[in-house]
Amino acid sequence: MSVKSALTYDINEAAVALGKTPATIRNWIKDGLAVMSSRKPYLILGAAIQEYLRAKYKAAKRPLGPDQLFCLSCRAAQKPVGMSVTIGRISQRTSLLKGVCERCDGVCTRMIATSTADSFAAVFKITKEAGSEP
Repeated sequence: MSVKSALTYDINEAAVALGKTPATIRNWIKDGLAVMSSRKPYLILGAAIQEYLRAKYKAAKRPLGPDQLFCLSCRAAQKPVGMSVTIGRISQRTSLLKGVCERCDGVCTRMIATSTADSFAAVFKITKEAGSEP
């Protein structure tokens, strides 16, 4: 993280350090980012920024069950039609499961460690994508 926990930042400095606009930082303050005093110029502890961002990112995560993929249309965890998925290699360590959403017929995906593909094969009917060797 580009923000140092031991330093204090004003709104503009925090915006530059995080690659955001000052308006975004002000919105975060309205949303609950702790400031050192209620008078301007607002000073924000680097540790407070780090804590706020960790909480914000954690709240945005949507854990998937062992038999679910993330539907890009529904923006929620869904089961694929017939529990059928294709697997394609992304890198040496990661693979991508793709299926069709039971609810909306949209694309569902899940990134997995290639080493765990066998455990997912017990749950899903997996077929390999053309030209892929997971």
